[in-house]
Amino acid sequence: MTVLFLDSDDNLRTLRAQEMRAKGWSVTTASRLDQALKALDELTSLDLVIAEAVVEAKPWGFELRDEALRRFPGTRVLFTTRFDLTGHEARISGWPVLADTPYPPEKLIQRAIRCLEMDPPTQMLVAAAQAPPPCLSSGTQLGQYQVLERLSYENESETYRAIQVSVQRNVALVLLRPELIHRPDVVERFKSRERLKASITHPRIAPLYEGAEVGGYMFYTRELPRGRSLEDIATAGESLSERHLVDLLHGVAEAMAHALQKGCYHRRLEPRDIFLDEQGQASIVNIFRPADNRTREPREEVAQLLDLVGPMTSEGKARGLISELRPLQLDWSGLYVHLEVISEEMRERSLAKRIEEDGTVIAGTMARLPWWVLLIAALAAVGLFVVLNRLAGPAVSAPKASAILRFPEMVEIPAGAFEWQKGERRTLPTFWISRHEVTIGQYASFLQDLTSNPGQELDHPDQPRGKTSHAPPQWEELYAAAQANSTFNGQPINLNTPVTTVDWWDAYAYAKWQNMRLPTEEEWEKAARGATGLRFPWGIRRDGRAANLGDDYEPNQRKLGGRVDGFNYFAPVDRRKNDISPFGIHDMAGNVSEWTASEITRGGWPQHPDVPDLRVPAIRGGSFAIKMNDNLLTTRTFPDSSDEANLALGFRVASDTAPGSAPAGP
Repeated sequence: MTVLFLDSDDNLRTLRAQEMRAKGWSVTTASRLDQALKALDELTSLDLVIAEAVVEAKPWGFELRDEALRRFPGTRVLFTTRFDLTGHEARISGWPVLADTPYPPEKLIQRAIRCLEMDPPTQMLVAAAQAPPPCLSSGTQLGQYQVLERLSYENESETYRAIQVSVQRNVALVLLRPELIHRPDVVERFKSRERLKASITHPRIAPLYEGAEVGGYMFYTRELPRGRSLEDIATAGESLSERHLVDLLHGVAEAMAHALQKGCYHRRLEPRDIFLDEQGQASIVNIFRPADNRTREPREEVAQLLDLVGPMTSEGKARGLISELRPLQLDWSGLYVHLEVISEEMRERSLAKRIEEDGTVIAGTMARLPWWVLLIAALAAVGLFVVLNRLAGPAVSAPKASAILRFPEMVEIPAGAFEWQKGERRTLPTFWISRHEVTIGQYASFLQDLTSNPGQELDHPDQPRGKTSHAPPQWEELYAAAQANSTFNGQPINLNTPVTTVDWWDAYAYAKWQNMRLPTEEEWEKAARGATGLRFPWGIRRDGRAANLGDDYEPNQRKLGGRVDGFNYFAPVDRRKNDISPFGIHDMAGNVSEWTASEITRGGWPQHPDVPDLRVPAIRGGSFAIKMNDNLLTTRTFPDSSDEANLALGFRVASDTAPGSAPAGP
């Protein structure tokens, strides 16, 4: 195989060329356009051009692509870039783009191989230099549609972005090329595809709106999928996290399996066909057409999709998922079923996703039920609560007013070595950490003081400007229920229940108000596992009843949870339990997970394992939504942002100094 490689970085160009030559490829390199054009003159054949798209603000890669295709029409093209190529979409013309972050040589090899396997340019989006001028100019009016720009060009049709003027809706307008409208076979093929596309109804497949003939033009319109295409994401140099990768593969597999069950044929999926919206939901362009004598092998198509998205995955779990899926040789239905399982596992591993997907915004769920269902559910919940109280004794009893934990009780953790994660020994100086998670009653004192004494400088310097309050959602109703030892959204609470639905900025402000701080990850882990690194706070053996965990958690309330540990959701921090560490710290394995300050030092947040450029505070500890496992005290959970807040997430406080004789706060 013959490759012409244009890259302006001498060191990286040499390294990458060596890797390609190691595979037996014949590689000619150049650092400038004039060198590449001279090398092109000397070549007798060319399979692949790998070209840096923009060098020194000059579009050298595009110029090299155009000249290479003029001389060797069957050549494939792979662009690389160190810059944002926004605005160059027309010049890219559908060819794949590899963003230089910088990429490792093996990633270049993977993308090059996939590029070589693409259909010839005449079967896909061709280079702008080869494509004829658009049949329709910007501003052309066809009935109620006004043309904006051409998106793609194919053998028999062109696709435009247009606006449906009557309802101001953006659409894709697929036009049969006018010079072909007098060919009955082509017209019938175009109309049969239109009819089949109209017959497919699926939320992940862009629907067809209508077909029409206006002024001698034949066309149909379809939905423009929401979000951005994989092509746009790759051009922007972005990576797919594990969560987005699972959502993408799951959505594409669902759409493809649905269409294939209807007996539809389809063209090859390209990066321009797959879209992800802001919520990570995937959809595809309607690539389907009537079946013919050609056949497709679904397992090969799934493998092609994995090859397509593999180079776009971030390091860590996302890349590992691709490696896990490749050997399975799944078809579309098999991929869909497999990802259903992975999605469930992710929901259990990610607190935020589980709470969001299972409907733990309980108020919204309950509000949709008839009043008599609410009454029965409330009575049933109270009845079970009473039964559990009698079975477990004081463990779930609502505290009397005199037993309310007014202020954080601080426990000294002596200086010395401890086990960090799995086997590493580290040392910390003496510090103090709260025995319990911060409660509703304690947090209420904080909010009341903010109201009485406005202007206190408690916010973190980086807190988003749009955040103006530290009160959790529905705070007034929640606090009233806690004061009355009642229920909130069907869950028994009191003032000793841990405060939840607080983001990191809320936790930081409360800790500062107490003249304290949030614990670091190291401090949290030492306080939870003791100096010897216990598997659980109470020892090394599993005990399903020791902590408030998710083995009996019923998120959507189809059943009443809490059959194992007595609580479906959060539980009062002063209840009777065995979830107590050697230092006397409560609820480190369960109840609610907790915000921390940083990984090792207090100077910064750790790097998100799936998004290399993102730094977020880590969340530690299990909760009522996480099942019993051996890694409750060592798992490090990384939210999408420090703004995350949910029902299974709270916090505790720490300090470098011993607490004074007077309590902190008002």
